Formats: sequence, structure tokens, C-alpha cells
Amino acid sequence: MPPLLRKSKFSAALNHYLNASGKSAAWLATRTRTSPSVVSRWLSGETWPRDVASIEAIAAELAVEPVTSRQEILQRLISLRYGIDTSGNLPSSTISQIAKPVSESSRQSVFMVPPLPSHGVWGRAELLSQIAHSLELSSEKTNVPALALRGMGGIGKTTLAKSVGHLDSVRHFFPDGVFWAELGPHPEIRIVLETWGAAIGLDLLAQKNEESCTALLRSALHEKRALFIIDDLWDSNHAGYFRVGGPHSRTLFTTREPPIAYDIATRERTLRVDLLSEVASLRLLESLTPQMVQSDRANALRLCARLEFLPLGLTLAGRLLANEADVPSRMVQLLHDLLDERSGKKSPLGLVQSEERKGIEGNQSVSLRAVLGLSVERLSQVDRTRFAMASVFGGAPLYWDISAAASVWQCSHAEAAITISNFLKRGLLEHDKATGRYWMHALLADYALEIAVTL
Repeated sequence: MPPLLRKSKFSAALNHYLNASGKSAAWLATRTRTSPSVVSRWLSGETWPRDVASIEAIAAELAVEPVTSRQEILQRLISLRYGIDTSGNLPSSTISQIAKPVSESSRQSVFMVPPLPSHGVWGRAELLSQIAHSLELSSEKTNVPALALRGMGGIGKTTLAKSVGHLDSVRHFFPDGVFWAELGPHPEIRIVLETWGAAIGLDLLAQKNEESCTALLRSALHEKRALFIIDDLWDSNHAGYFRVGGPHSRTLFTTREPPIAYDIATRERTLRVDLLSEVASLRLLESLTPQMVQSDRANALRLCARLEFLPLGLTLAGRLLANEADVPSRMVQLLHDLLDERSGKKSPLGLVQSEERKGIEGNQSVSLRAVLGLSVERLSQVDRTRFAMASVFGGAPLYWDISAAASVWQCSHAEAAITISNFLKRGLLEHDKATGRYWMHALLADYALEIAVTL
């Protein structure tokens, strides 16, 4: 039977047994320690359980003795999943053979890093070199501490982390694989750990909790040479679940918030991801919408400055303009709207990406506004109000100090200092050490202004 047909019949059988048991998909997800989205994909025929242990767990939960036995369900589902004859009793030797882990000699190196953007990566060569050096890729040194990349939302941390994973030197230096996890504000830690386990032939489904999964992964990977990339960390307590590498491995985290970076990797082992240069920004924009840049270079440079060289803003603007390239007059109008800061015109904050993003619900568009807003939402109500009021200072290159903030917020100097500290911790503000003053990215200032008009 062709795999697609087997997958369809598997989902039909699973739906039948689930309905016969009178249980819900959410219940099955909880009982088998799987996410509801994964069970939904089983039921729709999009995918099926990855191993026999998962099917055994399903059969045990859906059995309704004596109408449908566990053995009956197990035989039927395994028959469809693996395309083997189970007309008689399913021998335990058959299950063992199916479930047998891939041997070390035949298993390919794990590579879980998502693909790089089709338009390329611009302006990060120097930082990539610095990361490679910090990860000690040219050294046999053991027990190298974790490294963290930190920067505001939309600055390009994820793209940079992907770039690290795709380096030839990384693939060569870590023969046992490059592991990837994208977390977000509300991560499914158990699912990520089980995915890592499956990648090395380790079944974690039966484990009691995340701590047990981590312990088994740590034991299995202790002697391996692998790179673990954990992207978009929002809680330093989550980091421990992914510290599974042994002395020969390396771990790279990305986060928006400096305190988290310093907690998991120390300040000395934290690299700040900065805005792109003007040259790199223009090249990024040109890779997306060459017609616009080549026909109106001056306004293309103005757009880079308007977006203050933020990679995500440039990417979304470039895609929008590229979509209108066949109607030049429309493309020109959109460009002018993006450059016009007057109210009523198209705000760059409304630029939308098609890709999903952790922390932004499915019914909410993944706009630049929403991406930046994830950090603002972590502020207290008082600090959110003060963030909105800080819009009076504008964005870079305008700088301000604690006294000016205290005057605008009508609070004491000490209270203003605490709020500014909170802004810094959330990656919403930067400190200029040379002047001792503070500055906010222009798009964050625009977002603050939007909030301010609603107060």
C-alpha cells in the first residue's frame, strides 16, 4: 500500500478508535504526553506517530474492553504505520525490530537548523566571526561555557543563529549534529526535548517529566560533539532543560533581554546584536526589491533610515514593495507612504510577515507592531504608561537622561531610574556609555506614540 494511502487509512482508523472510546483529541494528547497540535495532525492524516512506543501508548488509552482490545488497536495501527502484515498476533520480536534504534554507524548527523532566508544574510560577517571565535571552533578546549546573543525584537538574532548553524566550520566541528529549538514566551519544552530525543533514536515518551527527559538526553549526549542552538529564550529558568551537551559540545542562546543573557551566559559571554549599517541595509533592501532600489536609490536610503536599519523592518518593507513591482506607480506610492510620518499614512509598524512567530496568537497578524509589542507587554501597567510617555523624546539619534524622564513622568529621580532599568532589561532602551544617556529605536518610539494617543 502506498505511504500516502496508508497515512490516510491510519488517520481514519485513529479517528474511529477515538470516537469509539468517547474521548476527545485533547484528552488523548494529555494522556500520551503529546501536544494537541500533534494529535490534530495525526487525525487529519498530515503525519503519524514517529515510533512504536507512541502507538503503544495510543492503543493503551483507546482500548475499550471487550469491544476493542489494546492488541487489536495496536495491530491495526502498526500495520498501517509500517506497512506490515498483522493478520495474526503481532509477535513481540516484530515490535522490537520496528522500534530498534538506528545504529550509531548508520545514523546520519543530526541537523535541525531551519533554512536561511532566500534573500541572504547581510552585514553580519564580522559578528559571525566573533561568534565562531567565542564558541572556540578552532580549539579542542572542553567545557566551553554557553554563549548568548541579545538584542531587541526584529534585530535579526534568529537569522544570525541560523547562519551560525549553517557555517561549514560548524558542520565540520560538530560531527554529532546541530540541534535547534525555537522557544518563545510560552514554549512547549517537553515537545522540543522529545524531538531532540527522537533525532538520536532516544524515546522519551514514557518519561515522567521534562527533568527526566533532560537527564536522559544529557547521559546520551555526554560524549558527543554537538552544537545546541536555543533561540528566543524568555525565561532563564527554561535554559536548564536544554543544557544537555557534554564537555565537547557547545551551547548558543538568543534572547531579547540582557538580564536573561547575563544569567545564562554571563555578561562577558554575551554578544549584542546591533542594527545593520547603512550599506548592509541597502543591500538587504535591494536583494528583496531591486527595481525600487535601482530606480530610486535616494528614497531607498531614506527608507533604510526611516526603519532605522532594523533587519525585520527592512525585510517586511522590501517584500511589500516587491509585491507591487509590476505596477510601478503603486510601488512608488507605497514607498512614499512608508516614508511619510504624518498620521493617516501607512505606518511601518503595520508591515506583516507571513511566517508564524512564537508568542503571537494565530488569530493575530504577525506585524512589526506585534513583534515589538511582545517586549512591551512584559512591563507593569505603570511602566507601560511611562513607555508611552517616553515617545515625547523621539527615537535615535535623540538622547535623554533620567532627570528628563522624571520630569515627563512626574515622578522622583529614583522612580524614573527604576523604570529606565526595567526598559533596559526588556530590550526597549539602549544606554550610551559615552554620554551616560539613553536612546530608543525609532520604531519603538513610533510604537510608544501609538500607545500614547490611546491614553
